This record gives sequence, structure tokens and C-alpha cells, in this order.
Amino acid sequence: MRNLLLLPCAALLLAACAPGASVRRGGDVYPDYASMTAAHTEGLDYSREVYYRGSPVTVFAVHGGDIELATSRLARRTAGRDFNLYLFNGWLGGDSGRLHVTSTRFADPAALALSSSSLLGLAFHAQADRGAWVCVGGSNTRAAQLVTRRLLDAGFEAETPCRRLPGTSPRNIVNRPALGGVQVEVTLRLLARLEKDGEYLSKFTDAVRQAALEFVSSVPNTAQETQK
Repeated sequence: MRNLLLLPCAALLLAACAPGASVRRGGDVYPDYASMTAAHTEGLDYSREVYYRGSPVTVFAVHGGDIELATSRLARRTAGRDFNLYLFNGWLGGDSGRLHVTSTRFADPAALALSSSSLLGLAFHAQADRGAWVCVGGSNTRAAQLVTRRLLDAGFEAETPCRRLPGTSPRNIVNRPALGGVQVEVTLRLLARLEKDGEYLSKFTDAVRQAALEFVSSVPNTAQETQK
């Protein structure tokens, strides 16, 4: 079975034409999370939200707020009231890209604690490719295939593996849970539509949630928790 799932279809979050929509290009300003937070003030320059809900799934948006617009909203909607959730939001407006720390060096102890308590991670990112589609990566290829298939079923264009942005490093925050993770890279144009169309956003996040629930329900000893 091929590992590539591709279907023509509709669009997703933050379009390149949307005000403030951007993806950081080039290297990060800071070499790691500790350096970045030491140079900025929590509650002013950035904020964090950490919710441990006893779920086998943790959802991440480590470039939220004004860093990669709408990724926090995607993560929050996907997590709902039951999945664990971690958000790092940058609040420097157009200069928020300075707060971007690549996922392999994003070592907030609170995020690491959520990862270590989970079976599966889900992370949302913005990508600068053209069109309106999703590239699904991460170290858990079976869960990535499920996410891709459910997005395709819901009418979105998606593919896996994500060749340009594979997100497979074991140091990636999304891959630190016991069974690894799924990294969802959403183009700016798709993000823009998701941002302004609540029904479309629900369709997208419901598809990702369904895939995560399907995956964890197939893991021994987790089926009861996922029947809620």
C-alpha cells in the first residue's frame, strides 16, 4: 500500500493574502526555547496554555498566536474538552516570528510533561506552499495515514508522507509521546478559509479528532477512554 494519499478538493486556514499571515523563513532568532523565553516576558510578549485532562492524546500549537496565525485555534478546536492541550502564543504582532523555536528545540518543561503522559501527539503548523492543502507528517505513520484519510473523506486535499516537512525527528515535541505523533502542516490559503468559515473549521477539526480517536481506540487498554 502506498503511503501517499492525495485527493483534489477544497481549501484550509490563513491565506497568503490574509492580513498578518506569514510563515517564518530562514533560521530562528534563538537557538532554543530557554534562550527565547529568557529574552522575553511571559504575559506580555507571549502566553502559554497547558491543560492536562488525562487523555491519551495531546494537541500542540507551539507557534500559536501571531507566530503562525490560527494554529492555536485549530489545536483548541481539535482538543475540545477532552484531549490534553498545549498552546504557545506569540504576541509581538508582526514581529512575532522572533518567538519561533523549531519543534525539535522546543523544550518547555510543561510541554514535555504533557508529551510524556500521552500516547499520541498532534501538532498544527502553517506552511508556505501554494494552494489549499495539508501535508501530514510525524513519526507515527499509521496515525498520519488515518488523519490524512479522514481529511480526504471530509473533502480536504491532504497527503502523507510530508516529504518537505516530514516532522519525524524523535526530538520533535509532537513525537515525544509513547507512540509518537502526527504533524499537520496547513497551507496559508487553507488556514485563511478555516479562519473565516466556522463550519469549514469544524469539518476539518472533527476529521482530525476522529482519526486520533480511531487510532487510540485500537491501542490495548485505551478503548474505554475513547468511547466518551
